[in-house]
Amino acid sequence: MRYSEKDYKGKVVPFGVYSCLEVIDTGCGMDNDTKQRIFEPFYTTKFTGRGLGMSAVLGIVATHKGFLQLFSQPGQGTTFKIFLPVQTRESGENGTLVQTPPSEPWQGSGTVLLVEDEPHVLTLAKTMLKKLGFTVIEASNGKEALDLYLQNFADITLVMTDMGMPVMDGYELFQELKMIKPELPVIISSGFGDQVVTSRIPPDQIAGLVNKPYSFDLLREVLINVSSD
Repeated sequence: MRYSEKDYKGKVVPFGVYSCLEVIDTGCGMDNDTKQRIFEPFYTTKFTGRGLGMSAVLGIVATHKGFLQLFSQPGQGTTFKIFLPVQTRESGENGTLVQTPPSEPWQGSGTVLLVEDEPHVLTLAKTMLKKLGFTVIEASNGKEALDLYLQNFADITLVMTDMGMPVMDGYELFQELKMIKPELPVIISSGFGDQVVTSRIPPDQIAGLVNKPYSFDLLREVLINVSSD
């Protein structure tokens, strides 16, 4: 369907073609104050939990250039609508489809310490990095990554790390690495969204951010930017 509407903050959304995911519950609903704060990192109305779920959802939607609507009143449940843009192919003058030209080849160099606790994501990211010309040292948690860095610090030129991991998470690993080598470029790979990450790590200390799920082209773009700095 084609929409030109407003998101949950009242911001006008560009007219275009979107797919819509609608989630409805029959719970207690939310008052205006809760609706205003529901997407804040670490805000929660529960006794337990970190309040990162909705913030992560908003971050993922924004990464994919989508928008979100929220409808809720006390005692009347809640409705979320998520709109994601549909990729279309442009037509030429005679009605034939115009193929998007392949992106320019780019090859990096050096050794990347890749830190990821999800095996399938680790395998995919490793494959992408190798295709882009990098040598990869892999770790499944922050503690293992820190040990590997100390053993291979002369070779490692870049670190790419997940944030939510067992034993030692990405935030602690980031601080430990920066204490050892402040100028070491560290790319953050996270499913929580930029706002959650930058609420705990100053943006000027992060070499790059790549939000999950990410594509080969997105990862390459981030790596090009880091390499050019």
